[in-house]
Amino acid sequence: MFLPAFDRSLRSFLGLMLLAGAAAATLATSSVSAADWNQWRGPSRTGYLESSPELIKSLPDGGLEPAWTSGEIDSARSGGWGSPVVADGVVYLFTHKKELVGDPPPPRKYPWLAPDKRGDMTDEEYQIYEENRRNEDETHAKAYQFREFVMAYDAVGGKELWKNQSESTYTRFPQSGCPTVVGDRLYILGAGRQARCLDVKSGEQLWQTKLPGEFRDEFYQASVLVADDIAVFNATHLFGLSAQTGEIVWNTEKDNIKGTHASPAAWTHGGTTYLVSVISGGATVCLDAKTGTQVWKAESDGGHASPIVTGDKLLVYGNSRKKGLRCFQMTPNGAESLWVYQRVTDKGSTPIVAGNAVFVQGERKLACVDLETGNQLWMANLDMESPQWGSPIAAGNAGFYAYDGILAFSLKTEDYEQIFDAQIDRTYRLVPTAELRARFQMDATDIDAETRKEGLKKYQQEIGKHGPLRCATPAFADGFLYLRLKDGLACYDLRASKPSQISQR
Repeated sequence: MFLPAFDRSLRSFLGLMLLAGAAAATLATSSVSAADWNQWRGPSRTGYLESSPELIKSLPDGGLEPAWTSGEIDSARSGGWGSPVVADGVVYLFTHKKELVGDPPPPRKYPWLAPDKRGDMTDEEYQIYEENRRNEDETHAKAYQFREFVMAYDAVGGKELWKNQSESTYTRFPQSGCPTVVGDRLYILGAGRQARCLDVKSGEQLWQTKLPGEFRDEFYQASVLVADDIAVFNATHLFGLSAQTGEIVWNTEKDNIKGTHASPAAWTHGGTTYLVSVISGGATVCLDAKTGTQVWKAESDGGHASPIVTGDKLLVYGNSRKKGLRCFQMTPNGAESLWVYQRVTDKGSTPIVAGNAVFVQGERKLACVDLETGNQLWMANLDMESPQWGSPIAAGNAGFYAYDGILAFSLKTEDYEQIFDAQIDRTYRLVPTAELRARFQMDATDIDAETRKEGLKKYQQEIGKHGPLRCATPAFADGFLYLRLKDGLACYDLRASKPSQISQR
C-alpha cells in the first residue's frame, strides 16, 4: 500500500465528502482544502469524493502515459505498503526501509507458514514454531539497518520537495500506515510505537512521543485520525495525543480496549465528536474524542477493514462470510443492527460509501449494496489473481480498484458497468488489458503450447515489475489518480477535458 500532478489552479477540488456533520468531524481541528485526499480513505474516510471533473470513458489507443513518475522507491518487505496522501498540492508518502549492513543472514529454518502450510501442527506446536520464527527473525534483523522516510513531492510535476529521515527499528512486517495531514502538520505512527508530527512545508519534526507499552517486534498498520485537536494513534491500545504538543491526553489501556490494524473513524452527533474503532475480538467501540471515555460497545464481528461512518450509520466489514458486511444505526446510547450482507468477504479491504450505495470487494467479486436495506443491487466477477487486502476508492461517478492492474467502474446502481481494465507496462503506461493480451497472443486458439507459454512469459515481463503495489490504496485529486507501484509512484490524468498541459519532468 499514488500521487498528484495537476495545475495549482485546480487544487481546490478534492475534499468534498467533508459534508457538514459526520465528515467535518473527522478533521474538526483545522480546515481542509476541497482538493485534498489528506488521509487514509480520503477526507471523510468513506473512500469517496462526491465531486470530480468529468473523467475519460476509455483509455486511448496504445495506453495512457503517466503525468509523472517518482523514480524508484523501495516497497513491500523492503519499504512497506503505505499509501500516499495529497494535501495542498503536495503528495506525501511514508516508508519503513531496511538496508543490509552486515553479512547476509543464513537461510531460514523457520519461515512464516500460511495456515494451509502448517500440516498437522497443533495450536501448541504452532505457538512454539512461531516463537522460534520470531527469534530467528530478530537474529536476522541484526544484519540490517532500519530507517523511516516521509517524502513530499510537488503535485504538478512530481519533483521531490523534501525528505525526512529518521532512525528506526525492526518490526515483523514493515510499518505501513498512511500520513494524515491537517493544516500545516503531518502525523504518522512510526515503528517502535513512535508517534510523530512534522511540518508539511519543511519536513522538520515538530514533536515525537514514545507511546507507553511493551514493544518487541510488533507492527501497527492503522493510520492516524485527527479530531477535536486530538491525534488518535492505534498501537496495541488507542492513544489520544494533543495534536499541537504530542502530550498524551488519554489512552484505553486502563479499560483494556485493544486496537487492531483497522483505522478509526470520527462521528459527530448532537455537537459532540466521537471516535469509532474496531477493537481486538471484532467488537466496535465508540469513545468520546476529547477524553477517550467509552460511550458504548457493539458486537460487530469486524476484521481488519476500517469502519466507515456516514451520517449516523456505521459499516463494519468482517473477514468471513458469516461475519459479513454489517450496518448499524448509531446513537449516543449504542448501535442497533440494521442489516447484514454475507455474499462476499475479504481479509482487509474497506468498502466505499457513495451516496446511498456501498461498493464492497471480496473473493474476486465486486458488489453494490443498498445502504438503507442491505439488498444487493449488482455483483460482478473480477478477473484478478486472488485479490485481497487492497481497498477500492471512488470519485464523482467512477470507482477504482488497484490490484493486478487498475479497474475503473461506474458507480451506477442499476448494473455493473466497466469503464476500463488496464495494466501498467514497463514504460508506466496504463494499457488496456485486452490490448496486451492480444499483443502476446494470450487468448489465441490457433497456436501451439510452446508459443502460448512464450507469450505468457513476455506478458508477465511486460507488466510484472511495474504494477500496483498490492495492499496499498490509490488516492485521487482533481481528476488525477495517484498509485503506489511496486517500484515507485505514478500519477495519471484521467480528466476528459484538459484545460492546460502539465509540465513533465
